[in-house]
Amino acid sequence: MMEPPKTHDAATLGPIAIQSAVIVSGAMGWLLTISLCFCLTDFEGILNTPTGLPAAQIFLNAGGKTGGMIMWGFAVLVQLFTGCSAMLADTRMAYAFARDEALPFSSSLSKINPHTQTPVNAVWFVVLFSILLNCIAIGSTQTATAIFSITAPALDVSYVSVILAHQIYKHQVSFIEGPFTLGGWGPYINWISIIWVVFISSVLFFPPKVPITLENMNYAIFVGLFIAVFALVWWWVDARGKYTGPRTNEYLQEIPTEDYPEDYGTIE
Repeated sequence: MMEPPKTHDAATLGPIAIQSAVIVSGAMGWLLTISLCFCLTDFEGILNTPTGLPAAQIFLNAGGKTGGMIMWGFAVLVQLFTGCSAMLADTRMAYAFARDEALPFSSSLSKINPHTQTPVNAVWFVVLFSILLNCIAIGSTQTATAIFSITAPALDVSYVSVILAHQIYKHQVSFIEGPFTLGGWGPYINWISIIWVVFISSVLFFPPKVPITLENMNYAIFVGLFIAVFALVWWWVDARGKYTGPRTNEYLQEIPTEDYPEDYGTIE
């Protein structure tokens, strides 16, 4: 979601890339799920595996020690690449918000290293913050689980908040449709997305089972409330006097469009 601004012809290729990623990931994920289900020969043994990793035990059962280690190695590589992508996205967001003076210590986090021409301070901030979050698991796995459980609903809410704002303010703000549009279906699909995210986010905050106890309580809701309260407090204390939205005007320039064909950027 952070790459379209750097993509050539992003107004067209960005939506195509997102749709393609969803379709391919959905198909591959479905095949993986079906394959794992066929390998669940000893459900209780897998859940109570001495490895502590049910997925790893499935690989061991299906491929033996050698095959299981090879398959688990691929899983580790996927996690590594996912972590790198997440760090890249987090760093870009940290730098962007710091550049717009929306974060504490924005003046330091928004600095560009003169040698690498990259926001090194923002990179190290994200790295150290991630390490500290993971260190919490050493003292309390329950607290760490609560923090990490907020990721799914937080991502969903961040996506749908833009859609909701567009639906509410589209008649008050001049909005020019891009080359990739859903036409008359757009408003209906947008509201379906909003309703779905509200529903699934609520479900993700539910405890995994009943009766609810201190041990099985889902504390992600409290983490979400803490983040929301912190953001609101920081907004009223400092950011509202500085933050005016994305400060990208210095990076933009007027490009004459008279020489472009009328169908430039449209999908054939």
